[in-house]
Amino acid sequence: MTSLRVLYQPCTVVLLLVLCLILETGQGQENRDNLLSLNMSVSQLQRENEFSVTFTVTNNMDKCMVVEISTEDNPNITYLTAHAKYTACICDTHNYFWDIDASANTVIRGKAEVVSAKNICPDGEILYPETGFMKFATADIIVTP
Repeated sequence: MTSLRVLYQPCTVVLLLVLCLILETGQGQENRDNLLSLNMSVSQLQRENEFSVTFTVTNNMDKCMVVEISTEDNPNITYLTAHAKYTACICDTHNYFWDIDASANTVIRGKAEVVSAKNICPDGEILYPETGFMKFATADIIVTP
């Protein structure tokens, strides 16, 4: 019993917590920077200044996650169909598309954010619990005169 009294001292508890952090024995050992891989590509359509944007989102975890996919507003870009924001259950790789018209050379920026949303993934699917993680990808748009 006397040997356990050492654990009741605040200094010992702090040292034990520091040791756990150093050894990374707590939750969250996974590399948060590697939850998702993103790729954004732009290809010119047949009409001048019109482009097709493809945003590829890959889940690098072993569990599915609910991800909100969007592009940021840009005054040089007009969306030909819709400036859509997608929310999807991503278990592997998904592609998202936008057709745009660019009035000048610019950069388009896509965002993928892990969110908590109900009724997106199928019932019984094991979900990655992370929420609030955001990652961005960009692509240059070159307008030819």
